Amino acid sequence: MIELNLTAKGKEQTLIKDYLEQNVSESLAEKINNGITIIKENKILLSKKDLAGFMKFANEEAKKLAEKGANYACVEDSIVFGWAIHYFEEDTIEGTLYNEDGTEYKPTPKITTTPKVEVKQETKKENTQASLFDFMDLSENPQTKCEETEIETKCECECEDDDWSEEEKQEVIEQERQEEKQSQTIDIETGEITTQNINKTSSINKEHAKILFNLLDGKLEVK
Repeated sequence: MIELNLTAKGKEQTLIKDYLEQNVSESLAEKINNGITIIKENKILLSKKDLAGFMKFANEEAKKLAEKGANYACVEDSIVFGWAIHYFEEDTIEGTLYNEDGTEYKPTPKITTTPKVEVKQETKKENTQASLFDFMDLSENPQTKCEETEIETKCECECEDDDWSEEEKQEVIEQERQEEKQSQTIDIETGEITTQNINKTSSINKEHAKILFNLLDGKLEVK
């Protein structure tokens, strides 16, 4: 009788061990006592089987024979002993795995990554179409702004050396602005701004006329 390096716990495992020692071949006894070498995850590992592992295997096989919905199954001894030979003989059935240094092998945990989903944000386009009220707002008209800037620039340049007061300068500039606005009309259909020639009668005093005369480069007729 061949002695096997197996530890039996309980009556069932003892019966399996006794059967194996009386029936295994020398090559199968070598596998049971020393294990077999396998390669897994590019590592050389030692697979060793024991009676505890066989009892789990036999339990799964018995479930396959049990009637559907049954909690138990009656299996003949000869079938169980056949399972024992198959379990220790079949190399594809893994036992407990050990590294080359003798430590128990632990499989590398699989890391699952969740794919990132890019969320595209749609940018709302603002309605840039001009309305009729935009054309009617003469104070925001680019042409009017340009004319106001020219008048202010002339005042700063030509009145630099004069003794006129700031209030007089502003009064003349404001009067010119009002006259320019009053002479402007807007076409409701096209939005076009036109300037009408109006026969102006100056009601300002001579001092103001003098200032305005210099601002307009001598083009103002004083009556």
